[in-house]
Amino acid sequence: MSLNTDDSGRIRTRQRAKRACETCKLRKRKCDGHEPCTYCLRYEYQCTFKPHPRRKPAASKSSARPSEEEDSPKFLDRVDANQEHMEANSGTAFPHLLGMRLNPQGAPKVYGFSWNLGPRDEPLEPFTNLTDLISREEMEDLASHYLKKIHPVYAVLDPDTLRQKIVARWHDPATAASYDPILCGVAALGSLYSGHQEHPKEGALVQSAKEMLETTRISKTTLLHHATAWILRTIYLRSTNCPHASWMASCSTMHIIEAIGAHQDPELVSLVYSDTADVSVNDESQRRLFWVATVLNSWISYEYGRSRVILRGVSCKPPLPRTGDFTTDLISMYQISERLDPDQNNKLSDLEDALSRVERLTLSHDALILSQSNLALTIYRRLRVASSNISNDILTRIIRLGNDGLEAAVRLAEDRSPWWHVANIPFQFLCILLAIDTRESLSYVGPALRSFRAITRHYSTPTLHTALETIESLVRLSQNKKERDLTLLRDSMQQEDPGLTEQGSTTSQAFNDASWLGATGDLTLPDNFDWDWNVFLDTQVPFFDEGEAGGQRYR
Repeated sequence: MSLNTDDSGRIRTRQRAKRACETCKLRKRKCDGHEPCTYCLRYEYQCTFKPHPRRKPAASKSSARPSEEEDSPKFLDRVDANQEHMEANSGTAFPHLLGMRLNPQGAPKVYGFSWNLGPRDEPLEPFTNLTDLISREEMEDLASHYLKKIHPVYAVLDPDTLRQKIVARWHDPATAASYDPILCGVAALGSLYSGHQEHPKEGALVQSAKEMLETTRISKTTLLHHATAWILRTIYLRSTNCPHASWMASCSTMHIIEAIGAHQDPELVSLVYSDTADVSVNDESQRRLFWVATVLNSWISYEYGRSRVILRGVSCKPPLPRTGDFTTDLISMYQISERLDPDQNNKLSDLEDALSRVERLTLSHDALILSQSNLALTIYRRLRVASSNISNDILTRIIRLGNDGLEAAVRLAEDRSPWWHVANIPFQFLCILLAIDTRESLSYVGPALRSFRAITRHYSTPTLHTALETIESLVRLSQNKKERDLTLLRDSMQQEDPGLTEQGSTTSQAFNDASWLGATGDLTLPDNFDWDWNVFLDTQVPFFDEGEAGGQRYR
């Protein structure tokens, strides 16, 4: 029992039910102890209670398990009020609420009875059978690559369940299953991150998953499997395709998450989700799905400069740490990054505090080190906006975290793991080294450029070659600017009349815009040319081959 006070200062209590029905026990839901209970009435389950067993001696307080009722009462009250308003807005929920008043045993379920005229049935499209694309042995091999490379960071699947589903699927190859989009997504990512030449059916697996997932956005029934499969599709598109494609997929994922009620704690699920909520979901799996989907949507939106999906009534708790994966580390990093939301007006001290929190993270997986580095570089760009005078200590810490990310990118490239920041971190780090423009920062340009060239040799794609040529052009621009400044200083030391000095020493031909398209020849600039790093760092630089076929695979 937790204590709270009302507006008049009197103590009020939150009562804990003395018993729970069998349905709530099975589904691990909070039961109010009524017969029938509110949960079973809402979802139209049979509500039964077992007789009370003989009472055992009470355990000592020292051995009692901490209760989740220790959560803030103000937070719970806020969630309750939010749900009440959502249910009041909902025309689909009102008939059920009205029916509960008139006849609790025969109330209509939550359903869009008059949503439209219903002139058409839901279309049913045949899909390519997964077992016709790959064999069981191939599926198991691709799944092993997925579990080795993707699962440690984005642990939204239970490995044992995945293996059981593979066995069951090929045991009955002719019958499609709701788990098929997940198997297609696992196989496609396993092929992409295998470190070898892509599987010849990778494209067909991606297309098959896409076709099946497109129907989930208009399906009457939404399942946990659909949200998981959408997360896998988002990861694949973030690794291979243009920003728009991965952003759209991440937004769709968030809407599926809301449809199954995964953004709310199982004890606080709102009535408005009762027509689509997947009540068979394991609590921990639900939490991992919600948080991973939120991380992907938020970070993709921030980097792409788009709006993220913000759900109302969020009460889902962070997942618990689990041996063998680093998903909770990923979520901890995301919680720091929330301070960088464009809607927040951060002070300089807020950004410096965020940098300190990023530094304190101890990460062992290279993909997470890349994200840590990217977060530090983002904080630097925000600091440039907040203040024109950044301390040398802050700059040194930014450079150190950027260099950590650069080393992680090289290791991942050597391991043939195409995480998206493998190209992005070296490029952005080089840009920021040039923008800082101190002796310390410029001393890192040479090693960073050599590392970027090494990564380009591992992944010889048009995208990377264009990025490399662009950053080399930027280095030459910086070099030419300093050479012109040096010439001015040298000329100032001459005793002749400056007007008699040969104009050729400082005059150069106009800057050729074609250098931005990859020209690597020597660049010359007009005398009055000055590079505006603020404009450049706020400009989106594409790292993707945008085209009809999507992303460009490495060779």
